[in-house]
Amino acid sequence: MITTKQAKTVLPAMRAAVAALHEVWARCREVERAIGHDLDGLEGVIQDMAAGLDDPESIDVAYVRDAINAQADELVAEADACPKCHERNVDNLVWQKSGKVKCSTCGKRYVPPAK
Repeated sequence: MITTKQAKTVLPAMRAAVAALHEVWARCREVERAIGHDLDGLEGVIQDMAAGLDDPESIDVAYVRDAINAQADELVAEADACPKCHERNVDNLVWQKSGKVKCSTCGKRYVPPAK
């Protein structure tokens, strides 16, 4: 989870991305680095924000925080990611009866680190 303080740090970059769509992916990568997560669904968040292009100031801290947290909640810890392709989306990592995890992205089966 990111905090309101972190969201306030990210907000200027998000407003700039909406105002300058040609730079949107460079800015998104800045956001990912700022919160320490690779967010596969960030494109949808940006599309939602781009809808506010006429009024980028209307995008608020709570929206950015909640949108990013919703994406981050779908990720497993970096240590539990697929060792082959680094997939972290919980929907793409399927627990098997054997205790292994199968990555739906690349097909790798692995035993996640013990907690």
